[in-house]
Amino acid sequence: MPRTKNPVVILHGWSDTSDSFLPLSGFLKANGFQAVNLFLGDYISMADDVSIADAAKALESALRAKIAGGELKTPVDLIVHSTGGLVSRAWLSSYYTGTAPDAMPVERLVMIAPANFGSHLATVGQTILGRIAKGWGHGFHTGKLMLDGLELGSPFQWELACRDLFAIDTDKPGTIYGEALIWPFVLVGSMPYQSGLRKMVNESGCDGTVRVAAANLNAYGATLDFTRQDAPTVLGMSAHNNDSAVAHGSFIPWRHKYGEDLEFPLAVLPHRDHASITDPTIRGDNESAQEQADFQNFLLAALACPSFADYQALQREWRKYSDQVQDPEAADDDHHMHMQINAFVVDEYQNPVGDYMIEFIAPNYEQNTDLTGVFHDQVIRDVHKCEQNAALRTIYFDRQRMFELFYGGMDAGQPKELRLSISAAAPGDKIRYFLDAFGAKGEFVVHSDQEADRWLRRNATHFLKIVIPRIPAADVFTLRNAP
Repeated sequence: MPRTKNPVVILHGWSDTSDSFLPLSGFLKANGFQAVNLFLGDYISMADDVSIADAAKALESALRAKIAGGELKTPVDLIVHSTGGLVSRAWLSSYYTGTAPDAMPVERLVMIAPANFGSHLATVGQTILGRIAKGWGHGFHTGKLMLDGLELGSPFQWELACRDLFAIDTDKPGTIYGEALIWPFVLVGSMPYQSGLRKMVNESGCDGTVRVAAANLNAYGATLDFTRQDAPTVLGMSAHNNDSAVAHGSFIPWRHKYGEDLEFPLAVLPHRDHASITDPTIRGDNESAQEQADFQNFLLAALACPSFADYQALQREWRKYSDQVQDPEAADDDHHMHMQINAFVVDEYQNPVGDYMIEFIAPNYEQNTDLTGVFHDQVIRDVHKCEQNAALRTIYFDRQRMFELFYGGMDAGQPKELRLSISAAAPGDKIRYFLDAFGAKGEFVVHSDQEADRWLRRNATHFLKIVIPRIPAADVFTLRNAP
């Protein structure tokens, strides 16, 4: 059945209020949404004792109260900004996973610069500087639990992704996304802040607050298990260093709960930052009239999308647009495509391993140490160790630089592959990881310059759980003949 216009609920982000979305509300009314109810949702985000899960639970209560009072009928369409993306996903996956289509309270989920996979500014918000800048007027509270959830690679993001995106726990196969369920759309800018002190926190591939790769809801997951050798390395690629001391793990991709054929629409807007993307009535810095109109049309098309065929067509259209925006010929790095890996390292008993090192290497890398240096110096843009759990790291790198500098620097005839290598410090004198106590490591092929042989995808976050073996010393257990 074709979908019609629904009541619209707008959710803000961390340290914000619904007042920021009055211009957006006015824009929607001016474009035919005056016939539907528009609700501006407010939740507490600056109190240190309120978590994203708390806000999600309160959202459910507020929605039910409006329905019971006859002020609101479901389904609604939901527009969310920044942290509102995490609040909405936590709410829907907590209360509506596996719900029948006719009982789902949301049809279209329009995510504007959502922090789906965190923000590099979350840790800044918890510093003294953050408490002075943002906590003034809030008793110097900055929403600690909210910021914990927003930290790059946070335990909360892992748990949430496993709840609404990945089919890892087969006992809980239900989904909230799908043809007859919720249709998510993501709109995100790639223009860092252009003025004021906020320029200090800019990074490429980012809208000043949220990375394009962290906003994109299309995420990928896998387990790399060095304790077993019974499955192929990534996508069957078999080229390896022949060093017998190197372990080659089994790579097991995670299935998506909603099936492998569904891809969510993502539009990258070249001249919108994290603030200006909330107001389609104004121009972003250096934005043309056509680019502003594109943004407005994308937003209205998402809210008016009538059928699943149209939804799939929008995904293809938005991807083509984003590919043109992120032009490889661009002189600056702001609009380069980026990717990130959220790594979680555990031993074979599922104990977190916090003291490890991940490197990215080329084939025959011992003869190409210059390429390894290029990758770590110029391709990798940031490595974040999670403050809540040292076993969690987020590695952020520039996809375009990888092709130009890394693959471009390889000799003709050499496999153009990227390998991930991991080594871990021994936890003590009696236990080590892998087989060799010194330089212990495992590696696998994580990417290729061939489109069909890539696990890492453009503008995306990748969850990689790495399982490494614990090797007890010989004297941990011995057998001797009885006298």
